[in-house]
Amino acid sequence: MKEQNIDFLLIERYQNGDLTAFTALFQKYYPVVYRILILKGVPATEAEDLTSEIFIKLIPSLKKYRFEKPFHHFLNRVIRNRVFDYFRKEKVSLRHFSIEESIDLSSPIDSFELEEIIATCLRQIKNLTRRAMILLWIEGYKRHQIAEVLKLPIGSVHSGLERSKADFRKCIEDKIK
Repeated sequence: MKEQNIDFLLIERYQNGDLTAFTALFQKYYPVVYRILILKGVPATEAEDLTSEIFIKLIPSLKKYRFEKPFHHFLNRVIRNRVFDYFRKEKVSLRHFSIEESIDLSSPIDSFELEEIIATCLRQIKNLTRRAMILLWIEGYKRHQIAEVLKLPIGSVHSGLERSKADFRKCIEDKIK
């Protein structure tokens, strides 16, 4: 059965009162939502809370879901809106790296395959710069904090991150296409 059909079946069951169907959607998409938030630059500690909030928002929304587009399109819109709200509230720059635009989530790539692609592309980046990227994207450090931790000039951290983001994005795009 196609992935979209499984999602539609689960949503339909949920709309008919089957709470286990929502649990199945939650278990299927929780890791995906969490990884997207991390890749959009949300610190890990905040990403867990935001992921839970997204699913809480889905509870009433799924009751009205109309089956016009694949569920992942609907979910991506909810994620994107919540990320915008988060950055607006935190007054954080939206200049954080966002991989979502590089990934066509309607393609037949699953979350495990995506995770492997990301890991492969990260391994291709120099160790020091990879550490800086992880500190920025996953740990939520600011660039000046990364410079202190890695004992590097801020300019080196900035230029290394910008160069690596471009290389990383290109690697992901090449592997997904």
